[in-house]
Amino acid sequence: MDFSIVVGFFVILGILFETIGIGASSKLFLSNEALIIVFGGLLASSFVMFPFRELRTMPARIRIMFRSKSRNYRADILLLLQLSHKIHSQGKASLEQDMDTIKDNFMKHAVNLIVADYPPADMKHMLKEMIETSENRHEQGIFYFEQLAKYAPGFALVGTLIGLVKLLAAISDPKSLGPNMATALVSTFYGVSLANLVFLPMAGRLRMLSYQERIHKEILIECLVAIASGELPYVVREKVYMLVTEADRKFLRSKEKA
Repeated sequence: MDFSIVVGFFVILGILFETIGIGASSKLFLSNEALIIVFGGLLASSFVMFPFRELRTMPARIRIMFRSKSRNYRADILLLLQLSHKIHSQGKASLEQDMDTIKDNFMKHAVNLIVADYPPADMKHMLKEMIETSENRHEQGIFYFEQLAKYAPGFALVGTLIGLVKLLAAISDPKSLGPNMATALVSTFYGVSLANLVFLPMAGRLRMLSYQERIHKEILIECLVAIASGELPYVVREKVYMLVTEADRKFLRSKEKA
């Protein structure tokens, strides 16, 4: 699990508990009507806007945010550098023995194309298309949470208006002023808090993970195309070193020397 997102949510909860308090004061922020309006409205809008098959994928997208990186890109680069040495000494057909050691489907498809002597330019185009397709899938999850962030304040405003209408309609009854005003204000609190403390950060995290994956795959593509083109292992390594960070270069050099 990636603990940064857990820390972030605990900080949010800590801020809310510190400002709202625990006990009698916290009950001021509980309103059944506001909950029904905001959460019920978000649920209804989700079903209206998104097909059910897309909604079924949302739990998996949420799990991705909490999961630490399952892919070690440094290890992927080291493996490709080793394969470039093997191709140089034994030929492309020798890579068939290493297929079981390649766990990532993206790399496995590329290495299969190398073994099949697929044209490097066509292989690069195909791998970039795979990245675009993957990003389009990611964008669906990002779009979902961005839309919820837009809808939440809107339904909060609906709750606020309902509360104000009830307040004005029963303004002659002092006992109803408090509950109606609470519905109006708590609805706004729910909507704004969900949009800015939950949905927008979740969409931003998914976008950041998507950007990160693209950068790493672009590096792997350059390495794979260089291998497919028959570049010398030294050239393959230097091309990779020009694309990675200084920390990655130091790590890769230390592992290659070891």
